Amino acid sequence: MGISITDRAKQELKKMEIGESNFLRISVIPGGCSGMTYSAAVDSDRKDNDETLFQDEEICVVAEEGTDMFLDGLKIDFSDDLIRRGFRFSNPNVGGSCGCGASFSG
Repeated sequence: MGISITDRAKQELKKMEIGESNFLRISVIPGGCSGMTYSAAVDSDRKDNDETLFQDEEICVVAEEGTDMFLDGLKIDFSDDLIRRGFRFSNPNVGGSCGCGASFSG
């Protein structure tokens, strides 16, 4: 399983204190017009069923075991455009997505 994070997204994650003791937790939750959406949060508490999705010298990303079918191929980017500033999650391996890109189907 693999995810990728752009350099721009890494810079923004470091601003959010992702690093030594904190990591990014990604979840797949029901929601949106296509059925599922990604959720991300800064966390410092590892659980027994966590899997490491990405690890380099500065950034660590984890998710709950069993969500790999929705996360494999995920790309995390950051955009600072005027209309929709923030992190962008894109995955070419999902079944489909809604028009705004906020949710997806398996």
